[in-house]
Amino acid sequence: MKSNSDGFTLLELIIVMVIIAISSSLVFVSVGKSIATRKNKNFAYEMISLCKTARRLAIERGMPVVFHISSEKRQCWIDTAGTHLEVPEEMLIEGERVATFENGVYGITFYPSGSASGGELTLSVAGNTLCTVKVDLITGTITVAGSVGGRVPGRT
Repeated sequence: MKSNSDGFTLLELIIVMVIIAISSSLVFVSVGKSIATRKNKNFAYEMISLCKTARRLAIERGMPVVFHISSEKRQCWIDTAGTHLEVPEEMLIEGERVATFENGVYGITFYPSGSASGGELTLSVAGNTLCTVKVDLITGTITVAGSVGGRVPGRT
């Protein structure tokens, strides 16, 4: 008796190809989401760093330094640094007790004494809070509530 199992049937090959296609599409979706998540977390780190730079410059130079946020231009900056950050399209920044400087431009002022105008900035994406940056009114200390990438940046 001779068996007829010299290879795979067409149906077996098609099933394997479908399984491979589904698996690879799941990997691509996962990679795409992780790239967007990384971009948002990088922005959060850079924004926190820019706030800390504004406080440091105010103390070093003996003059107030303002951390600005423009809702229209979707940018953050400090005048003395000469650089700005682009706010990702999907990122929402909500502020409490943050000063309004002009139409659509908000900010926190850091003073040479180390104090600040104070305020709270909440960064979120698609309704999920990424982190909340709090600037103490009296001490100018910047703290971060919530995690950014599994870790919480320290205080300054």
